[in-house]
Amino acid sequence: MIDFRLMGTRIKLLRRDKNITQEQLAEKTGVSTEHISRIETGSFRPSIALIEKLSEALDVSEKLLLFGENESPFPKNSLASKIEALPLEKRKAIELIIDLIEN
Repeated sequence: MIDFRLMGTRIKLLRRDKNITQEQLAEKTGVSTEHISRIETGSFRPSIALIEKLSEALDVSEKLLLFGENESPFPKNSLASKIEALPLEKRKAIELIIDLIEN
């Protein structure tokens, strides 16, 4: 079960850590500042679509926002995160390419 008050606290801490104001986060996600404030206090449950927008704006996974867990130690849109998401055979091909470049 999702603890929306705890999720709101995570959003607030992530936003502050990235030096983003509530106004800036509201603009990035297409909602009002009041809406962001209500999410951060846990008095409003955001839609799945808004959770996706919040995760993009804060550059974290939806899983981290919802449950406090991150499936990857890398930022959501980093090259390492993209490589990590590839199937094993493609990751091995990239490893071979990197080995060729390094040698």
